[in-house]
Amino acid sequence: RRWRRPIEESRTMAFWGLELKAGKTADLGLTRRLVIKQAALVVNTPAKKQEPCVLSVSIGDDPQKFVVCRLHEGHLEQCPMELPFCPDDRAKVHLTGNHPVHLTGFLEIDEEDELEEMEEEMEEAKPAKKAAAIANGKPAKPAKPAKPVPEDMNDDDDDDEEGEEGEEGEEGEEGE
Repeated sequence: RRWRRPIEESRTMAFWGLELKAGKTADLGLTRRLVIKQAALVVNTPAKKQEPCVLSVSIGDDPQKFVVCRLHEGHLEQCPMELPFCPDDRAKVHLTGNHPVHLTGFLEIDEEDELEEMEEEMEEAKPAKKAAAIANGKPAKPAKPAKPVPEDMNDDDDDDEEGEEGEEGEEGEEGE
């Protein structure tokens, strides 16, 4: 007998990156959960005086800075990490030293958020399309109604479940 896991809330990930300039602070300004996975030193030209670049983090209005890594040209130029932040943290990253640092990681995106963003992008594109058509002297075309989906193609879940049940039955018969 096969066990099925309960369906968990579906999440997807999106790449995130930030270049933090030497001696600067950046507010992460998050709208969703972020996990910073790596800090990498960017050495375009060697520094005259080699000193470590120190990356630190502060949360909210707290002036306390927490050092998360020290990168040193020619010695340690990248650092893997696992730094999760949520929007409520109001996190800032700070860098001291002579070189910029690239921070990379991923944003967690809920499927619902992703659908909402796609809908918003489509809505934003419609007025721009209409404005461009009007500017070119052409009347805007009305949106075409969506074509109905044939009944047999409407629900893919039924096909998957039937196939899985058939497999379960076959497995049970082979085992007996």
